[in-house]
Amino acid sequence: MIPLRRFYMIRHGETEANAARIMAGSLDSPLTQAGRDQARAVHRVIQDLRDKPTLIVHSHLSRARDTASIINEALKVPMIEDSDFAEIHAGDLEGVGWEHCHHFDDYRDMPNGERFEDFFARVRRAKNRILGSEPGPVLIVSHGGVFRAFTKLYGISIPGVRNCHLHEFSPVAAAPENSVPVFPWDVWHYDYTATLIRSRADIFYK
Repeated sequence: MIPLRRFYMIRHGETEANAARIMAGSLDSPLTQAGRDQARAVHRVIQDLRDKPTLIVHSHLSRARDTASIINEALKVPMIEDSDFAEIHAGDLEGVGWEHCHHFDDYRDMPNGERFEDFFARVRRAKNRILGSEPGPVLIVSHGGVFRAFTKLYGISIPGVRNCHLHEFSPVAAAPENSVPVFPWDVWHYDYTATLIRSRADIFYK
C-alpha cells in the first residue's frame, strides 16, 4: 500500500492548545516555551542516531514547521512543507475541551469537519509521495492525528502520541519471539536519559 522504506516520525512540541487541553485541529496553535524546549531536547537524540535523517518534511501548521526548524538546528538538512501531513480539520470541535472530543475514540466524523475517510486518504497520499520519491531516511514532523491515521490504514488503533517523541519505522525484518507482526514496519521509539535508549513498540504485534 505504502512504500516500505525506513523513516522517522515525530509529533510537534507542546502547543498553547495542548497546554489548555483543547482540540486544535486545523487551528494554528503556536508552540509554548516548553514545546520549544522539547524540540531542542531532540538534538541529543538526533546526534546519537547511527543513521540520521537526510530530509525533513513537515506540515504547513506553525507548530510542526517551528518544531522541524528547531530540530534542524542539529541536522542542517533540506526541509519540505507538505500540507497533506497537517492535522485533521476538526470542524465544530476546534477550540473545544478534550473532554468533549470523543470522536477519535471510534473515528466518528466531526460536525462540519474533515471526514475521517478523507483524512486517511490524504495521509496515505502524503506517505506514498514522500516515501516513494525520497531515498531517505526522511523525518516527518506532523501531528498526533496523523500518527493515528497512518496506523489506522492498517487497522490498528493507537493511544495518543507524546509531543516530540521520536519514532523510527523500519520494514519488518524479524518479529519478537512468539509474536506475529500486524503492521509492515517495526516501530521503535527513542528516549534519552544518560544515554540514548531505543525501545520496540510492542503494540504492533500480537
